[in-house]
Amino acid sequence: MFDVLIKNGQIVDGSGSTAFYGDIAVKDGKIAHIAPCIDEEAVEIIDAAGMQVSPGFIDTHSHSDSSVFTGSDSYNYLEQGVTMQIAGQCGSSPEPYAEGSIRQGDLSDEEFLDRIRIAQTPTSFIEAAEKQQFGTNMAFFIGHGALRRKVLGYSDAAPSARQMQTMQADLIEAMEAGYLGVTSGLVYAPSVYGTTEELIELVKVMQPYGGIYGSHIRGEGDNVLRSVQEAIRIGEEGGVPVLISHLKVMGKHNEGTSQYLLKEIDDANARGVAVCADQYPYTAGSAPLSSQIPPKYLVGGIPALLERLKDPAIRQQILYSIFHEVDEFESGIYSAGFDGTLICSAAKTPGYVNKTIGQIAKEEGKEPIDALCDVLLANDGVMQSILFNQCPSDLLRIMAHPKVFLGSDVSDRNTWKDPEHAGNGHPRGTASTVRRLELVRDFRLRTMEEAVKNQTYDAAVALNLPGQGLLREGWDANICVFQYDKLHAVADYAHPFRRNQGIHFVLVNGKIAVRDGVSLGVRAGKVIKRGKGGV
Repeated sequence: MFDVLIKNGQIVDGSGSTAFYGDIAVKDGKIAHIAPCIDEEAVEIIDAAGMQVSPGFIDTHSHSDSSVFTGSDSYNYLEQGVTMQIAGQCGSSPEPYAEGSIRQGDLSDEEFLDRIRIAQTPTSFIEAAEKQQFGTNMAFFIGHGALRRKVLGYSDAAPSARQMQTMQADLIEAMEAGYLGVTSGLVYAPSVYGTTEELIELVKVMQPYGGIYGSHIRGEGDNVLRSVQEAIRIGEEGGVPVLISHLKVMGKHNEGTSQYLLKEIDDANARGVAVCADQYPYTAGSAPLSSQIPPKYLVGGIPALLERLKDPAIRQQILYSIFHEVDEFESGIYSAGFDGTLICSAAKTPGYVNKTIGQIAKEEGKEPIDALCDVLLANDGVMQSILFNQCPSDLLRIMAHPKVFLGSDVSDRNTWKDPEHAGNGHPRGTASTVRRLELVRDFRLRTMEEAVKNQTYDAAVALNLPGQGLLREGWDANICVFQYDKLHAVADYAHPFRRNQGIHFVLVNGKIAVRDGVSLGVRAGKVIKRGKGGV
């Protein structure tokens, strides 16, 4: 008897081949049989008539590393059909631990010390992860910011030879533990202080392991072309593949620049440098509000920034730097403006949620720079913003490129399960997969089969994830059952938790995790390590 039998569905197997009608049988977490008609018994039968059956989708850009500490049912990913997350992006990871990198907050002393123990090394972290069961499968990058923080804290100094050796040793340990590679966050302290040469030297040690260099590049607006070129140079001279994070063009005055970015990617691949990118399907990004302050004011970390924000003269320097020193650092506020910078999370001042900095300034009779600094101070520097600064034409051109994959750029959600809850998130955390497929369908960017392949097997191949991304007998039963013509992302910026339409069932390693579009709280995900070469 099979565990699950999915019958009568249109099978889109992830290979790009023409969809066909048939049944899929699942046993012991694996796809046991695929055939036009399977009449054997099963514990549960899913009638997929009128629906599509595909591999579960791969989200190549997640920040769900903290799930290793807490476990998570990943409901916000599962309800959009995602069965695999790639965490550790933008130079950020909990490991290797550095003094102060984990906050105690409301944790008990025991919980706090346990998190520090888990995060000590890449090995301790992934060993702890392998003892967990997640809502989705998980694979990990390690962050350059974390490697740098361990040896230099939040200093902007160049690493000494000994410090570089420590960073390299930690990266080698991560590679041997099965990580996918290393990521940088070149707008976030302390990763932002790393030079091109530092990163080239660091990534070279991944060559024998086939590790990947992922990067939140240095600039995504006026400086986006040279920032993409820098990422490619690091991979080319370091001898490793490149993944460019959330590829975009910020600033409406830069509309059309995407064609030049994609040419850089095409040219690099043509000369043998493997380069791909991820993208979220929205024209507004999201980032910690403190990260939009030029990094020279973040030397020493958030506590040092907060002290500086109290000084009226420094506030004026920050204002000037945001809008006039773009070559030095490109803040998202530069292209969004204060009226396009929305507060989406502010734990200590919830009344500011779903208001822009410009709106807050008008309501309180302040200059926008003072409103910005005051809200940061009121929240101890910990708050999230949404920045409206991209053009739909660039979004769609990037989305249509075959080397650009799905990346939500969020993390597992453990709260706000009320679909009508206002604020406290970005719709990309609930709906990226569905919105991307919806846009691909409506703008006819690729066929249904190509759309599924891009979000499954193509991503698995690019990131060296063995046994993932196809519906094949003997492979892990990570499956999504949906209606392609009914897919619709309902979540918006004001209500980012509204449920999608068109996702019906999701299986993770053979377990039904979503039924009728709603997560069941099942944790059947496991750690997937880097392949030894090829998928």
